[in-house]
Amino acid sequence: KNNEHYNIGNDLYEAFLDKNMNYTCGYWKPDTKTLEEAQVNKLDLIARKLKLKKGMKVLDLGCGWGSAAKYLAEKYEVSVTAYNISLEQVQWAQKRCEGLENVEIILEDYRKATGIYDRVYSVGLFEHVGSHNYRGYFEVCNRCLKDDGIMLIHSIGMKDGTTAGVESWTGKYIFPGGELPKPGQFFSSSEGLFMVEDFQNMGFSYKKTLEQWNKNFQKNWPELKPNYEEKVNGKFKRMWEYYLLCAMGGFQARTFNLYQVVYSKRGVEGGYDSVR
Repeated sequence: KNNEHYNIGNDLYEAFLDKNMNYTCGYWKPDTKTLEEAQVNKLDLIARKLKLKKGMKVLDLGCGWGSAAKYLAEKYEVSVTAYNISLEQVQWAQKRCEGLENVEIILEDYRKATGIYDRVYSVGLFEHVGSHNYRGYFEVCNRCLKDDGIMLIHSIGMKDGTTAGVESWTGKYIFPGGELPKPGQFFSSSEGLFMVEDFQNMGFSYKKTLEQWNKNFQKNWPELKPNYEEKVNGKFKRMWEYYLLCAMGGFQARTFNLYQVVYSKRGVEGGYDSVR
């Protein structure tokens, strides 16, 4: 069901995301000035947590518009195979990655991923998996990861003591079928398949990211208006504003958080060196 959200139209996302189309939380350090910087910080943090080395084979589950796959392939010289079921995103990503022999973007469900990889990661996918599929998700990751490999999840989640899921309005209009995990589920759902090496909560960075997205959306609405004004019975702009601002409030209040979780199958030899 969430596929509909990502197929609304690439022009909408180009209007409020950064130039590389990162539709997930940026990483705002004290000296970060722009959305572009925050998103590069996020991608580089993921690369450093994965301990990437030149020539590694890497699996990207979900992939979005391919920003992470492209960045890791170009900067870290790894080969990335990425899976995504959104036609709009896959076509955009394939065009963006033209000429990169070490990137393959595949229009297919992540559960059908094949091959064995040195590293596996997903950025913004786990929120769409659903708790009834969490175990299956980790089984796919385990199946595709070398015994000495590292796996990373980047996902929105709820704080402890709250009900997992998404509130009814967001579930109806924005992310039908979406479900936000609670911290403990990253541990319980992977038990026996992985051990957690590192757990980071960078939720407040998402408040800043959403703030920039809303500013960009407001600034570029005149260009979007002809194509979107009549959607949702003429209420598209109000709906999208409400979505961005409510999410911003949730991260401000820390009801929502952004978790990056690093896993290994048997423990990293010599210990895992956490980075920030």
